[in-house]
Amino acid sequence: MEPVENQTQLRYEKRWQNAIAAGIEQAGNLDLNLLFLEQTGLLTPDKNSLELGCGVGLLVLALYQKGLTIIGSDISQTAIDHAREKFPGLDFRVFSAEKIPCSSDIFDLVLSFDVIEHLHDVDCHFREVRRILKPGGHYLFQTPNKLTNVIFETLKSRSFYWRIYHPSLHYYGQLHRRLQRHGFSSKFIKMNTMNAYTLTKLSNVGLPQSLFRWIDFRRLPYRMQTNFFVIAEKQPESSFE
Repeated sequence: MEPVENQTQLRYEKRWQNAIAAGIEQAGNLDLNLLFLEQTGLLTPDKNSLELGCGVGLLVLALYQKGLTIIGSDISQTAIDHAREKFPGLDFRVFSAEKIPCSSDIFDLVLSFDVIEHLHDVDCHFREVRRILKPGGHYLFQTPNKLTNVIFETLKSRSFYWRIYHPSLHYYGQLHRRLQRHGFSSKFIKMNTMNAYTLTKLSNVGLPQSLFRWIDFRRLPYRMQTNFFVIAEKQPESSFE
């Protein structure tokens, strides 16, 4: 394992050890992520699916209950051990989102939520996702907008520590162009992110909920969204070579 990848794995092992010890299992905005997936219209039982960065498997369970064939993966052995213990009938595996040990052209859907911003080699990640997707397959993901996330994370840590654990934040145009370079068409979906989960996070860093509660971010342009929800479709090689 490369030094950077090893450091990343150790960081998330410690994070999950602390979270599980504290009884915390939800690492992201599960309800909003599920709503986005349902709105895509792509969640059908015939889809062979993979979630990258699944944590302890809460989303994997929800999608399995909807009839999807799905594998959950995470870089953290601690998270996967907990997922296997909690949901013994489901398929969980340990591997990085930058080196995916799966055959080519095997998945209809690849999913990730709050993963891309943590990766050190995003180009490698997109190449791997494209490789394992079937022709016309979809990568459905969410990642924070750099424009807004830098402010939030700086307030949260009172420092620039976010640069260590969020090395690959993107602006809207950057993300669109990167997907295009890697052979994906992309459709960005506006979601109203101000649910109970998000409002609690904002109040925890000293921002009043009342300031954001009535803002419908769907009315703002794509570049001003708090998070990017993306439907990326694998295109034929001839379309981008």
